[in-house]
Amino acid sequence: MPGAPRRRPRLRRGFTLVELLVALVVFDVALLAFAADAAALVRLRGRALRRDRGRAAAQSRLALLRAAGCPPPGAGQSTPAPGVREYWSVVSGENGVLLLTDSVEFGTPSAPAALVLRSAIGC
Repeated sequence: MPGAPRRRPRLRRGFTLVELLVALVVFDVALLAFAADAAALVRLRGRALRRDRGRAAAQSRLALLRAAGCPPPGAGQSTPAPGVREYWSVVSGENGVLLLTDSVEFGTPSAPAALVLRSAIGC
């Protein structure tokens, strides 16, 4: 019919299946990036906790040795916390000075770390 009005195709509202799949892929990539960052933060927190435990153990050991007055020269070791190894020594220095050293190893086998504190007391 030449004079009849043409019907326009009806527009659909909403998302197509392809748009939905693209949105899901983008969301999954963002979620994976977030999970990787969270895992890295957990590892960093664990390492910081071991470092703090090691530092506290070393400071405590040096305070005990200083509080003992003039401890005899010697050495020792201990494991004050899981993943933390401590080695200390008392060495006679010049003019009656005792040199105190406390070394702490912490970390993991793949990322070892160490801390050394030194002090001296006059006897």
